[in-house]
Amino acid sequence: MSIFLVLGGAGDMGSAAVRDLVLSGVDGIIIGDFNKGATDKLKGELKDRGTDIKGIYVDANDRKSLTDAISQCDVVINTIGPFYRYEKMVVDAALEVGRDYVDICDDFDATLKVVERDKDIAKGKSRILIGMGWTPGITNVLARAGYDSLDATTDVNIGWSGSAADASGIAVVSHVFHAVTGDVPMYLDGKLEYVPARQFKRDIDFPEPISRLETYFVGHPEPITIPRYLKGVKNVTLRGALVPDWQNHLVSQFADIGLTEDKIVKVGNIEVSSRDFLASFVHQSMEQFKSGGVEVSGFWVEVIGKQNGKKTTIVYSGADRMQKLTGWSASIGAQEISKNRDLKPGLYAPEGAIDPDTFIRELKKRNVTIGKTITTEGD
Repeated sequence: MSIFLVLGGAGDMGSAAVRDLVLSGVDGIIIGDFNKGATDKLKGELKDRGTDIKGIYVDANDRKSLTDAISQCDVVINTIGPFYRYEKMVVDAALEVGRDYVDICDDFDATLKVVERDKDIAKGKSRILIGMGWTPGITNVLARAGYDSLDATTDVNIGWSGSAADASGIAVVSHVFHAVTGDVPMYLDGKLEYVPARQFKRDIDFPEPISRLETYFVGHPEPITIPRYLKGVKNVTLRGALVPDWQNHLVSQFADIGLTEDKIVKVGNIEVSSRDFLASFVHQSMEQFKSGGVEVSGFWVEVIGKQNGKKTTIVYSGADRMQKLTGWSASIGAQEISKNRDLKPGLYAPEGAIDPDTFIRELKKRNVTIGKTITTEGD
């Protein structure tokens, strides 16, 4: 019998994970959240479904609150963002209690700090699976699938598209501002390099209704983790873009004048982070920012290498609601970790712990379609 705790379980992404766990028929779920009203509402919606569900109050800023909550479960799914602020403290709490851990961390610096601790994590009792969402998450597993299909792989290029019309949480807004600020990591010519965000643009064809978008470098975890597991890969890049395009120009202007930086500014007698202020303003004006958007998010993964001596390119792509792509992936990953007792304690990314065939099959059961094309040089 496995008990799953979903931290932030009453929120946008967390509630999708909770719903998927219920539909998957797990034994027990704990919704850990600071919003009692939202927790009670979700519990009421999911009652009498055959899964024992309870809700508890959790303050992510309080170490004891976290450890007390995590000690009640077998696997914790962390959906509390922004992860550049909350990742370390929740991982630390899971390690202290010795429970398995899955998150949807999409911030590169938070990921790097956890990766740097991999040897110490391996000494504990927990299996720590990071970045098990939409991107990172689905993108990593698809990169693994392409890698396993080729005789040799040199390049993995990843793209995502997002829209204010497909998101409701403030953490998503904060993440976007973080991802487009300053220098961001890319794995280039066999080394992790830092390059300016919002540069090196490339047109990517996403599935309808998104279609073709001009994307640009943004900060994400995939260039950090993928080279650790896909040996021989020389380049891993990550690009993203918002829909509609006017939002890309607006966000770029915000970044150019420093508003997306996490720096303290004084407003009257109040000190506040410029990024927090901007994220709050955008979040409270979300109806205006949804104008012209589409209610889906997209992913695109290009894997380049050789098959039978010929240059071969495999492209995967798909689109669905961000909430589903993220929450469902976290649920699938957590269930796989729970069942896989052969996986030793330590730190993992999706491409190092999740079987692509099983994962893709589980997404297909949930009506998530993944397109695939293979192009071979000379054909």
